[in-house]
Amino acid sequence: MSRESLASFYSDAGDGVHGKIPVSGEIQFALEYNYKLGQFEVHVKSCRDLAPADSKKKRSDPYVKTYLLPDKSKTGKRKTKVKKHSLSPCFDETLKYQLTKSELETRTLWLTVWSYGNFGRNDFLGEVTIPLDYYHFTDTTPRWHKLLERNPAVSTLAYKGDLEVALKYISPENIPKDKSKKSKESRGELQVMIKGARNLTAVRANGFSDSFCKGYLLPEKSSRVKKKTPVIKKNVNPLWNHNFIFENLPWEDLKDRCLELTVWDHDRLTSNDFLGGVRLSLGTGNSADKEVDWMDSTGKEISIWQRMLDSPNYWIEDTLSLRPSMSGKHHKPR
Repeated sequence: MSRESLASFYSDAGDGVHGKIPVSGEIQFALEYNYKLGQFEVHVKSCRDLAPADSKKKRSDPYVKTYLLPDKSKTGKRKTKVKKHSLSPCFDETLKYQLTKSELETRTLWLTVWSYGNFGRNDFLGEVTIPLDYYHFTDTTPRWHKLLERNPAVSTLAYKGDLEVALKYISPENIPKDKSKKSKESRGELQVMIKGARNLTAVRANGFSDSFCKGYLLPEKSSRVKKKTPVIKKNVNPLWNHNFIFENLPWEDLKDRCLELTVWDHDRLTSNDFLGGVRLSLGTGNSADKEVDWMDSTGKEISIWQRMLDSPNYWIEDTLSLRPSMSGKHHKPR
């Protein structure tokens, strides 16, 4: 294993050493979304006035590392080459991520600068975080950003895995006749296929979880309307292929509703452990002309809901990143 590979291994495990060196300086970069390639590009240009990791020789061996939070997995890491003996290095490198624009809008760019050291002793030199939900990608001019001290709230963000779902709104005229007999004035129904999840958090000592998915169509949240998949034991990549059906539902009502899907580890003795969730809606912050905290969908969560509304009687499929928390997000006006 090369020195740089070894350093990368240790950096993945613990992100090196931070807090030892006072942060200073700036980093210059530009962000661009390449629609033709379906690719997010971070153009890392240069840094200036970095803090010296070697105080005696007044120099550092800097490199830049990026993640798209909440994904902090090894496959989500990108980094530049190391520039030796410089406090104002020129990188001129492009770090690339393959993902859709709607998925990108659910992420936060976490960019950190490190000084490379032997055996994983990489020293933290500063960070910048850029939420991408409202970022204007039309401006691709490289800009200088002040490097900041480590923010514990950012570093504790964790990738919770992905949920694979398919949605279909069935209009009244397409509901099978045997169903329509049950309700003379059937107004349509929403079908939600919970296909599976990937990379769930392992909460048990055996390295697995006993997971299930639960669903509500907000604002209703009583046990009467709750939907649940079966529990899949000892698996962090469960396949449920289970259908939730919400009946007697006018198409217009879906504009004011929110599908909340949460994934849990089943525990027979104590309370279930939350593993992550999503909220699918138009993300307007309002329902029936009232402000509500649960209409807080962003990016891909909005996209799949809008596509379902636009294409009744057709399945709309997508893979969504699980939120680490279901507390209401601050809603920005559109």
